[in-house]
Amino acid sequence: MNNLFDQVSFNCSKDLSKTYRTDFTMVINTLSHHLRDKIYSIYAFAALAEEIVTSLENRDKKELISEYINETYKAIERRFSLNPILNSFQIVINEFQIDTALIRIFLEGIKLKIYQIPGNSEQIELYETSAAEALGLMILKALCDGNHQLYETLETSAKKFSSTILMINKLTNSSKLYHNTETAIAIQLEWLSKEMKIAMEISIEDNLKKVKENIDRAPQSSKRALYIAYAYYSTLFKKIKKLSSEKIITNKIGISYNRKIILALNSVIKQKLNLL
Repeated sequence: MNNLFDQVSFNCSKDLSKTYRTDFTMVINTLSHHLRDKIYSIYAFAALAEEIVTSLENRDKKELISEYINETYKAIERRFSLNPILNSFQIVINEFQIDTALIRIFLEGIKLKIYQIPGNSEQIELYETSAAEALGLMILKALCDGNHQLYETLETSAKKFSSTILMINKLTNSSKLYHNTETAIAIQLEWLSKEMKIAMEISIEDNLKKVKENIDRAPQSSKRALYIAYAYYSTLFKKIKKLSSEKIITNKIGISYNRKIILALNSVIKQKLNLL
């Protein structure tokens, strides 16, 4: 093992995660030190795959995702990659013996976004949900720090939380994704009807309730981080519930930096008082 290159790899994954997933930096920094690099590595792997979908318009995305998938499996098999993001990722995968089926499900979801099969929105939504759940389970595996029994206990809750995060992110990112053109707004309003909004709210509310009930079962090393993530998405959800479908689609929805600080401080206080 090349300790110096491995550390460089973890540092690269940390920098990439902080750049692409700023909202999660505060959450990850509340984890125990020995877990932070592991979670950054998983996020960086996912962020790099997503970058192929959302950017690189002047490149052959199908070729790029194919190469990324092949290099991912090579890195895991060889236990090494010159790509620092994949190198740190394979260390985590091999250390915690994370099932490669989860990686395959996640990458298939990314691949489907690139190929964009027309007229098959239900299949795309199913793959997106499965990919989000697979990513969540990879993270859970690392958070459980080798405790397989605990992983099995929290697996269902983690899948619910991952699919909930996906639903909330879809709603909060609507205005950014559809540029507020009249045609795009009409299409989105047809999708996010009053009935659909109510159905999503019921599903999200039920999932968040189950997630909160399971936070107590999480290891102490990650309990605070999970609570902050739960509090963050619960706060976003409360804002969404108050808005009409049109306002959700046409306005950017988020949480101020000061509010995020308050959520983090609140979790620290609760943990100190043994309320988490």
